[in-house]
Amino acid sequence: MKTKQKSSYNRLVTALSLLLSVLICLSCNDMQHKKYSELTDNDYKHENDTISGDTVYFKTAEIADEHQAFNKLNVQQEIFIKDCLTSADSLIRSYIHGVNINNYTPKTLDKLIDEWNVDSTKFQCEKEHFVNIVGFAFGQYLVKEYHMYWTIVTDEEGKEYATKIDGVDFLNFPLNSVLKAIDQHREGSLNTISLLTKRDIEKLRNSK
Repeated sequence: MKTKQKSSYNRLVTALSLLLSVLICLSCNDMQHKKYSELTDNDYKHENDTISGDTVYFKTAEIADEHQAFNKLNVQQEIFIKDCLTSADSLIRSYIHGVNINNYTPKTLDKLIDEWNVDSTKFQCEKEHFVNIVGFAFGQYLVKEYHMYWTIVTDEEGKEYATKIDGVDFLNFPLNSVLKAIDQHREGSLNTISLLTKRDIEKLRNSK
C-alpha cells in the first residue's frame, strides 16, 4: 500500500501525519492553494500550543481540496491490523518495562521510535514491519482514546490506512506518522499528534 501524508476537506481539518503535525485550513476556497506535494518550506507557518499541560510545536499550511473516497476495511485488512497489534504487544513488552498493549501510550511508542533511530539493528524486524507494528498501535490508541475508527482512504496518490471520526471532518494517517518520525528522526512526535488530535476534535465539535 502506498505511503502518503495528506488530508483535504472543505472545512478546518487536521492532517497529523505532516511533519510533527500540519493543520490544513481550506476555509478560503476562493484562493488558489497548492497540492500537498507542491508545498515548500516557505509555505509552512510555525505554531505552538499548550494542551493538557504540554507545549507542542507544529507547522501549518493550506492545500488545495482533492477528492477522497473512504471504504470500510475488509476481513483481510482487519486480520492484518490484529496481527500487527499482537506483534506490537510483544515489541512493547520487550523494550519498555511494565508496559503492554493494554496500557501503552503514544509516549511509549515514541520511546520505541527513539530506540530504533539510535540503533535499528537490535530490533528483530525490517523497517516496514516496524512501521506497521508501531503505526497500527498508534492508530489503535487514537481509535480507543478519541472514538475514531479505521478506514481506507483512496485518492489520486493511492490508498492508505487512516483513522477517522464521525461527526467532524477529521483524519489521521498513523503509519505515515511513524514513517516520518523515523525518516526525519523526530522525538515525541506521536505524543504531539495525539495531543493535537484531542484539541482539534474538541474544536471541530464545538464549532458545529
